[in-house]
Amino acid sequence: MNNRTTILLSTLASAAGLVALPGTASASSHREAPAIGEDQFADNTDVYSFISPSDPNRLVMVANYVPLLIPSSGPNFYRFSDNVRYEFRIDNSGDAVPDVVYHFAFSTSVANGNTFLYNVGPVDSVASPNLNVRQKYDLFMAYRDANNNKKLEQLVAGGVVAPWHVGDRTFPNESYEGVALGATATASDGSKVFAGPRDEPFFVDLHVFDLLGVGGAPTTDGINVMSLVLEVPIDRISRLQQRPADASAKQAIAGIQARALRPTVTVRLGNSPDINFGGFTQVSRLGWPLVNEAVIPLKDKDKYNRSEPAQDVQNFGAYILNPELPGLLNLVLNAGCADTPQGGRTDIVGLLAPNGTAPADLLRINIAQGQTYAHSGFPNGRKLEDDVTDTLLSVICNNGGPLGDGVDSNDLPFTETFPYLASPHSGNPAM
Repeated sequence: MNNRTTILLSTLASAAGLVALPGTASASSHREAPAIGEDQFADNTDVYSFISPSDPNRLVMVANYVPLLIPSSGPNFYRFSDNVRYEFRIDNSGDAVPDVVYHFAFSTSVANGNTFLYNVGPVDSVASPNLNVRQKYDLFMAYRDANNNKKLEQLVAGGVVAPWHVGDRTFPNESYEGVALGATATASDGSKVFAGPRDEPFFVDLHVFDLLGVGGAPTTDGINVMSLVLEVPIDRISRLQQRPADASAKQAIAGIQARALRPTVTVRLGNSPDINFGGFTQVSRLGWPLVNEAVIPLKDKDKYNRSEPAQDVQNFGAYILNPELPGLLNLVLNAGCADTPQGGRTDIVGLLAPNGTAPADLLRINIAQGQTYAHSGFPNGRKLEDDVTDTLLSVICNNGGPLGDGVDSNDLPFTETFPYLASPHSGNPAM
């Protein structure tokens, strides 16, 4: 076991010791806060979760990072950072405190440092000797078992990250997707795992940030994102490893977030590897889409990214009860949004607290027995095709009618099989 893995296991063992205990220290979300806008490789962009369309006993979770990636971004194409901890965290008891943690740790290698090329010839598999820059990952899981004992497992060792879609000379005859799917791993518990570039699945009119304008402006079409996809047995992430029978119980609700952590102290030494001290500090988190981006004001956006969901009511509850956006929609678009009622927007608080769970920015999904893909759909989870922008604008405006940005679907179709997201756009497409 190398030193890096030893440190990771030690850190995760500490995290596992906190599973199901009170909180610890430390929106669609594209460049949503000042600090994370300077650290794109640690920036959460979206979280999705839905019951698997092919197996109702499995749950799919998607976490995307590194926003708004231009396909032709060479010679140093995008990847996951070796110095970021990427995590899924799941609350299965309804208290907004994580009970299950999936942790990805990445490492990058270069076969030939004497060339600037990402690959030195056509690539026909993830094991191709022509692939000069490679990235791998280890996947760990911390949880409590059926006897309430704390457990830490390594589910994948040396998993392969799908390469960047450099172009059609690198992947001739439309071979990229076959190569990318070769990076799919089966974990020791039977879970499916994918890490690599995908088409950006979040669809929105980016003109919305020009005083809430819509129509005729740039969208997220044609850009990529770095994706982590897990398809896991539901009983593995349920309370005490047993899928709930009662769909109305708190424990029937899985509260999911993704987050990213950076080393607390990093010393940079020229061409030598960085030296990290002091553990890791959370720098980004995401549950519901658009919460930090469009609900939290500028003064608290960095605080939001560095806080825990269990603290949301105390820290940010006033912004949910009395959101800024309805007034702006009325001022700029004459949208006719309803006035905030006396006592505030308790309806939004209710959406953040299904089945009596503690209100928090977690993507909640009902995982009780009998739930299927047909039951998934925002805000009960989030399918890739859900138009969450229109849904959230309509909810927050609260005038009894629909409100939207005019962009109703993704630029590429999603797939019906794992990893479900569309293949990433090519950096050099055929003419």
